[in-house]
Amino acid sequence: MTTLSTHASARTPRLLAVLALFAALVLTGCTPSGNTALPAMRVLFIGNSYTFYNGGLDQVLHGLAPHTETASATVGGYTLADHLRDSSTMGKLQEGGWDAVVIQEQSQGPVWSFSRYLSSARTLTVKARRLGARPMLLQTWARPDSRGITAGALEAAFTKAGKSLQATVIPAGRAFDRSLSLHPQIVLNQNDGHPTPEGTYLAGCVAYATIFQVSPVGNSFTAGLDSQTAHILQQMAETATLHTPKAATASATSAP
Repeated sequence: MTTLSTHASARTPRLLAVLALFAALVLTGCTPSGNTALPAMRVLFIGNSYTFYNGGLDQVLHGLAPHTETASATVGGYTLADHLRDSSTMGKLQEGGWDAVVIQEQSQGPVWSFSRYLSSARTLTVKARRLGARPMLLQTWARPDSRGITAGALEAAFTKAGKSLQATVIPAGRAFDRSLSLHPQIVLNQNDGHPTPEGTYLAGCVAYATIFQVSPVGNSFTAGLDSQTAHILQQMAETATLHTPKAATASATSAP
């Protein structure tokens, strides 16, 4: 069964939630972490354990941008084709009202079965656009245990898919590759590719930078990581997302 989760308040009780948060802040003297200056958005994540590990990319995005309402439809080991056959995933998507839909394929698929990946991703991007949402492809990262699932091969596959579908690519894999090269002491993933908490935070920062086109550097939300590690990962996300020449990026921005 599809795991469905939602962060932030739904639209109907949103005012009550905001008032409750305000009251709590007044009583405690605390200020919320994350970038509270960003506009409210609704973002749906569709994927598998790469998306839901360590609490989920949706939780990280909500922490970095607390006005964002996030939800996920995730099942371990699922491909996009599996999601297309899953009534729970399709029901969540069909709720509508999403500003963006982040689509994550099984980690080996874009390299080993590119045509199958592209077909499923095309169907989901079409569905998302019909609902007024901006489809975004989450570029995953190298898997040490899998032949050919390298940073370069994934970059090439997602660049091609992004151009073909005219969909924005969230270059998490690029950020992982750069971070592991410059800061090997920060372990981002297990041998089978599943992210560590640091890896989930980095991927979340890349999603944040791509969706909002703002740098995560200096964001006060660290997902429980020490401030030095969080700052390094924020810098890696910024470089991969905002400082890469357009011709070399795997993204192609399109209207919903």
